[in-house]
Amino acid sequence: MSTVATLHSTWLVNSATHIWGYRSHETRDTSTNLWWVALLTFGEGWHNNHHAFPSSARHGLDRGQLDVSWWVIRSLERLGLVWNVKVPDDAQRERRRLQSSAS
Repeated sequence: MSTVATLHSTWLVNSATHIWGYRSHETRDTSTNLWWVALLTFGEGWHNNHHAFPSSARHGLDRGQLDVSWWVIRSLERLGLVWNVKVPDDAQRERRRLQSSAS
């Protein structure tokens, strides 16, 4: 059962997050951020963020985007067990951010 749950959660990232959800960053594909997939996959459901910044260790870039994987990576970095962890800075994120229709 655990294998089935893991595989289905993984496949949801590459299927559901290209169908439903919202886009916060400009990318060349149909990737979206989908909160319920992010909950199931410890943050991987913030797929539009991942496609906008593929080398980033952090996928939950905005407030309220739960990213358990990032918490683990950040903890390992603080312990000195991992290094050269990449995360986009505010300027990089703003350059890729989609303009809201209210602007």
